[in-house]
Amino acid sequence: MEPHLRNIMETATKKLVPLNPDSEDISHMMEMDSCFWAEQNGIKLIGGTIFSLDGCEYMGDIMRDEARHIAVMKGAQARITTLFMLRAIHALINGRYPQGSIYYFPNKIAVENFSKTRFGPLIADNLCIRRHLKNTNSVNIKRVGRSFLRLLGATATIDIQGKKDSSSVRSEPADEVILDERDLFDDAMADMIPDRLLNSLLKLMVELGTPTIPDFGIHKVFGESDQKYRMIKCRACNGYTELASEFPKSVKYERETTHEKYKPHFACIKCGKEIFVSDGEYVAKYPDRYDPKYPKEGISGYHVSHFITPNCELSMVMAKYEAALTDSSKMGLFYNSMLGFPYIPLEDRLRQQDVFNCCGDDVMRASSVVGTAMGADIMKTNRIVIAEKKPKDGAKVIYMARVSGFDALYNLVIKFNVKSAVICLRPYEESFRKFQARCHDRKVKVFGSVYPASDSRKGFKKTDEQSGVYTVNRTEMMDKSHSWVKSGKLELPRKCEEVIVFAREVCNTAKVLETNDLTGDRIYKYRPIGDKQEHYRHALNYLMLALPNLHDYQIGATCVGESKSNYDPLKWNL
Repeated sequence: MEPHLRNIMETATKKLVPLNPDSEDISHMMEMDSCFWAEQNGIKLIGGTIFSLDGCEYMGDIMRDEARHIAVMKGAQARITTLFMLRAIHALINGRYPQGSIYYFPNKIAVENFSKTRFGPLIADNLCIRRHLKNTNSVNIKRVGRSFLRLLGATATIDIQGKKDSSSVRSEPADEVILDERDLFDDAMADMIPDRLLNSLLKLMVELGTPTIPDFGIHKVFGESDQKYRMIKCRACNGYTELASEFPKSVKYERETTHEKYKPHFACIKCGKEIFVSDGEYVAKYPDRYDPKYPKEGISGYHVSHFITPNCELSMVMAKYEAALTDSSKMGLFYNSMLGFPYIPLEDRLRQQDVFNCCGDDVMRASSVVGTAMGADIMKTNRIVIAEKKPKDGAKVIYMARVSGFDALYNLVIKFNVKSAVICLRPYEESFRKFQARCHDRKVKVFGSVYPASDSRKGFKKTDEQSGVYTVNRTEMMDKSHSWVKSGKLELPRKCEEVIVFAREVCNTAKVLETNDLTGDRIYKYRPIGDKQEHYRHALNYLMLALPNLHDYQIGATCVGESKSNYDPLKWNL
């Protein structure tokens, strides 16, 4: 922004002197700056609130950001949805998005709710917006000026050869797309949305939402950005405090007289003096990832906790925190909604250190004369885990690798004297059946494994001996491999590059409680997180299924005296 226009904007914001509405510079500011436009028009928001940056200084930085890709990780009721809606409307009024703007929600229900409770009233209550709209006979599509603002649900409507698709995501072009509540989007749909910008010169993309679990959704996108946090400057010592990251040290209790109750306030972590949200500014944690001089490169990321919002009642926040300390099931909601951070209990996700704790002193073997079991996740590059069965319900992984094709898999069967194997049945079922028959000639027991589409059926495992297939409850299988890693009964090779890859992929999944929007049913599921590469975790699952089929006479002298019946890691009650 030009310096003299910035001075005019600051003067208007502080309301130091009245502005001449006929001024050419003011008209230019109204056209170029959505914040200035919204304040000067006194935009009415939900609940009768008038748009203002007073107490919402953080909104100005975000609304004026010219980055091509913006990510906002926020707490509850941060007004970010309203912010980007106004920014899009302002840009459409002034003809800056010729192909329009699309505001995506996770599903159609969210679109309908937003349209009725927020979008509709925003139009009805503000003549400065309403006069630029033309009737389209649709509550979800509005023509603003010469372009369109669309509110769409990113729900998959069809399945083509196992790939999800949706006409609302596939067919609509735009200059800007906004994904609201990013964590609730279907991953396949979210990956398709950027293609709506391919024919645009602007290619603007915004992802925002309240985080749920680490390395997933908005937290993953924000993690790839420059990660700007609101730093509050202390008036006493000039030190800076980030309220959410330093919580609860950033809150102190004081009272003015002995007759009053102690009241919480934000405090400088350096000197302990009271600090004020209005003294904040955004500072990038990783400034090398995004440079405002080059807005088309990198991701500009903002963190917005509930603490810096205008209606934050700190006493209520602290009451919620105390309740979460007493009832740990509430801690996740507190982290997500108040702090604007993801959260997952230790018992719902493996950490890489949990895997490394299983490492022994031995390097990986080159072969084996002892009978072994194999688990394999089949894809373009297969993940293979081979282990020996050990006494006292133990197992020792002697080899793990990424290989391509079933021929390479068969060579490992011979090389490591594999006697029992479980391999994912799909997507290469025909090749699996040939491999299964080939191994049968060597008296190697090979089962295919499938996860049913729904984990709601009763029973952990269904066995089809005739076709050689296990149908396994995915959530329960993940639970069992989680417990196996934590139990100390699994030994891995000495830490090396492949073990590091193994650890990352084993930990790239987390257990979350999901609610069906239509039925209200709640069920625990494991969701891929991070880079979503969880293939070694499934290979480990299949290894657990293969080990009980490894007979003592096939193993050799290592486990003499231990019968097949008392060796079943799936019945260890870990």
